Amino acid sequence: MTAIVFKLTLAVAAGLLGAWALRTRLMELPEALFRRAVVALQLVPALGLFVVLYGIGNQEPTSDVPAYYMPASQAALAGQVAFRDFTLSYGPLFATVGAALVFLWNSGKVFALFAILLNAAGLLWWHTAASDCFDRTTVRRCTVLYATSGHVLTQALLGTNQAWISAALGASSMLLIRERSVASGLVQAAAACTTKVLAHLFWPLLWICAPRRSRWTAAAVLPTVAVYAAFVAVGAGPGLLYPLRHESSLISPGNLPYLLDPVLEFTGPFEHVMFNILSVTALALATAWLYARARKLLPQERHKLLLAGLALTGLVFMLFSKKSFTGYVVFVMYPIVLVLARGLANRSTTVRFLLGFNVLLVVEPSLWFHLGGNHWHLRAWSTAAGAPVVTGFVLLDVALIACYVYLAWLSVRGVLRTEDGAMPSRNSSQSASACSLV
Repeated sequence: MTAIVFKLTLAVAAGLLGAWALRTRLMELPEALFRRAVVALQLVPALGLFVVLYGIGNQEPTSDVPAYYMPASQAALAGQVAFRDFTLSYGPLFATVGAALVFLWNSGKVFALFAILLNAAGLLWWHTAASDCFDRTTVRRCTVLYATSGHVLTQALLGTNQAWISAALGASSMLLIRERSVASGLVQAAAACTTKVLAHLFWPLLWICAPRRSRWTAAAVLPTVAVYAAFVAVGAGPGLLYPLRHESSLISPGNLPYLLDPVLEFTGPFEHVMFNILSVTALALATAWLYARARKLLPQERHKLLLAGLALTGLVFMLFSKKSFTGYVVFVMYPIVLVLARGLANRSTTVRFLLGFNVLLVVEPSLWFHLGGNHWHLRAWSTAAGAPVVTGFVLLDVALIACYVYLAWLSVRGVLRTEDGAMPSRNSSQSASACSLV
């Protein structure tokens, strides 16, 4: 329970820091100074907490770091090959990156430090991408609120690789918006080979928004295929599907399938199949809708839909996937904050909503594990733990899901607003072309 209180305090303190920063001269600084100041706003608390927790307090990262990251990294450092000599739930090069980190510092703390530094780099990449598409006031407000997100900070201190995917997505978005399709695709290839299977979740949208789709596809796909082929060549072939098989069998709270479990439990083994179909269908419909919106724009304008589209894709996944731990929100936290800042004109309302959202994100999974919900399906847990305990948790889950739904709606509005703003430029371009023929 102490950990939950600590995370709750961290989320609230970070949110208050963001609210204070928005009222300072930070928002009016020249761009170069603003970037330095906002990076410091994120890094100073993160590094300070790192020193307190892992230096003075001599704590160790928990969760996946000791259970998966360190064993895989040490095995790779000893010369073993992922998927041939040991199983791995991540991309084939994850253990290689981990081995390099562990070589520098043989401690799980290195993953937390690496995540903190990647968050800082990702912050700048996201800010640059947004600055190329939206007005300065909105972007700066978003950047400050993202820099002081308690959920992003918590995930970094845990050392999770969510920051890896977020930073790669920020870099890819920035490069794609600047019409560097090949570089954008290469970054995604690196992410796909070193992180989770979920790194591929955003590839369809990146392809849709790429000004040169064939180049982006080649840059993303060919290196990925080459890396996987190299592991097959050294005997790791059968194990490469382990992450997909392993992840597909897991569940988490915080999504619609979890709440629907008591209703559909009678379907037995078909329940998981139904939920998989539900999530794939929802993602396919969202992607098809975004593709239809992009078709109305010129190739050099499609990138304007990217950030709102990333927020929508991530939120649809969080709502409909049966395994969608709140840590995955970090992938698209910047685009989510951006659609919130654009959708809510009132600054105070934006800050309050984001504060509550961050609190739900950090508390919900920790409370689920603390109460023992991870050992049961929802219906069985209600019988074992008692209705009052489970009902209270379900209400928390409903509040979180309501936030997802509201943010998804704002994301849809953001896409439509961006499309409407881009249409005049297309009409002007067509008119100019018509005049040139007269």
